[in-house]
Amino acid sequence: MINKVPFKRLSVIIGMALSLFLAPVSSIYAQSTLATSDGLEISPALVEVSAVKGKSYKVDLKVRNVTKADLVFDSTVNDFGAKDETGAANIILDTNSDLPTSIKSWVSSIPTFNLSPGEVKSFKVDISVPTSAEPGGHYGVIRFAGRTLGAGANIGQVASAGTLILIRVDGKINELVDLASFDATKNGGNTSALFESGPLTFVTRFKNSGSVHEKPVGQIEVRDGFGNSIAVIPVNKDAGNVLPGSIRRFESPLDTGWMFGHYTADLSVGYGTTGQAIVRTISFWVIPYKIVLLSLVGLTTILYILRGTMKRYNKHIITQSRKKR
Repeated sequence: MINKVPFKRLSVIIGMALSLFLAPVSSIYAQSTLATSDGLEISPALVEVSAVKGKSYKVDLKVRNVTKADLVFDSTVNDFGAKDETGAANIILDTNSDLPTSIKSWVSSIPTFNLSPGEVKSFKVDISVPTSAEPGGHYGVIRFAGRTLGAGANIGQVASAGTLILIRVDGKINELVDLASFDATKNGGNTSALFESGPLTFVTRFKNSGSVHEKPVGQIEVRDGFGNSIAVIPVNKDAGNVLPGSIRRFESPLDTGWMFGHYTADLSVGYGTTGQAIVRTISFWVIPYKIVLLSLVGLTTILYILRGTMKRYNKHIITQSRKKR
């Protein structure tokens, strides 16, 4: 992390970070995309709640039967954490295992319900935050599984899907995100300071050492060797979360194909409720060395041929001059 940040650049970072938390009027934010499996659709896929101890909140959910059979749906609440650096959720199916961040006891029970093919059920789920809740992030997934019934016995089970619940409990919260790495890569592969050609991909990895999920968002500005800005690329444009105790990787593609020379990439990212800033600058070269090498070989060959031709021509002139004598 760099301490000296230009005022204009810092202002942009702070503005982006504050807008993530101060803009919403409601304390509940729902991502509208669907959570799907082979047998059901659930919306929203993600719900974020800014909560106060001792208060209750209602979450609106919809479940749709996308099969051609009548299904009975059961629900469970499971803990989850970060599965890997992609942001995928690691759902903990062991109902006897409670994480310190668990919300399983906070969520009201959902009665079993039936859905005909194509039918949608909407309902509200109550989430009650206990007065003893620790400030910071608390997480769970409300998971639904459909099953078919025949003659009073289960004869089939469809895959399950769920809605991720991220709760931020007010209080003394530690917000700390560090930049684990910032690199230029070719197609998201190995990092390097020398590339043969574009397009390139910038890989940014953030480590959350705090007590609540964070959304580091910002941009990367790429400049050529003359200081000209050639591209401004968003970082975490979908506002993905980094869970506490995890590292999350974000890729930002630079689609410029033809590049030659020395370049710098300035990373500017903001997060948190008070506009914390992360900045970093890296430099790299783009030189089509194979083309350059082939060109040098070709030029050397042409010069060699020209030199031989000139020698033969001079020898011919000298021979003709001697004959005239």
